[in-house]
Amino acid sequence: MKGMGFNMSWLQALISGIIQGVTEFLPVSSSGHLVIFHSLFGEGDESHFAYTVFLHLATLLSIFIVFRKDIWMLIKEFIAAIADAIKGKPDFKSPGRRFLLMVIIGSVPVAIVGGSISLLGFSDALENIFVVAVMLMVTSALMFCVDKIDKGKHTEADAPYISALIVGVFQSIAILPGLSRSGSTIFGGLVGGLTKEFAVKFSFILSIPAIMGAGMVELIGVVRAGNIEVAPVSWAIGFVAAAACGIVAIKLIKLLIRSKKFYIFGFYCLLASVLAFMVGFGVISA
Repeated sequence: MKGMGFNMSWLQALISGIIQGVTEFLPVSSSGHLVIFHSLFGEGDESHFAYTVFLHLATLLSIFIVFRKDIWMLIKEFIAAIADAIKGKPDFKSPGRRFLLMVIIGSVPVAIVGGSISLLGFSDALENIFVVAVMLMVTSALMFCVDKIDKGKHTEADAPYISALIVGVFQSIAILPGLSRSGSTIFGGLVGGLTKEFAVKFSFILSIPAIMGAGMVELIGVVRAGNIEVAPVSWAIGFVAAAACGIVAIKLIKLLIRSKKFYIFGFYCLLASVLAFMVGFGVISA
């Protein structure tokens, strides 16, 4: 398909992949950074948007690699649960089945909210730079609070289902640009009484249906628009960079949650909020 002028060099692809891989998982809001970027430099064309959708596949791969054992276990439990349901003997008492049901419960709120926004045509409201600025401040506050919450004791073996719903609600609210999805869901997990390790694991595994669903919607829009130019080498470089940085970012989150260093992201988001306000008021422009 013929492109519309999005001529990407391998260096641009590499930088784009690194930014996507880092901001998608670190609690700094990738959507917020994207709105700030567009406010400064303008919108990209269809090929640029298609490339962004493509990079989401790389970040999904990162999650599958880091949590491959848990994901494979959930897939097997899903198949077994269907078989048990057919036999008329559903069982969700084992840790694996409980984890599976938690993922299902946690995915419901974002499906409802995301679907409603798409059907009602509110997507443009999510591109407001001032919304980003305020939500980055909220993200900052949540990150400072994460280090203070240290009473969680539940894992997949005994976590109450209400905890999954709480995390799911936080994930649905994080559709707002500037409000970090990973940061919000980890905070929600801790509020719901999950251990820090399980809160991180549940946060990222719960993101799989959300990212896949949003990616499918975006992909349909890109295909309908057409005019996509594919540069195989550049796209491959960006994909590998995004996947590799995504893996590093997830491992960094797992490390910092144990060492109570999430305040680092709190300071970063606060600075990003100030930047967003300055861009919004025209103090900074490209």
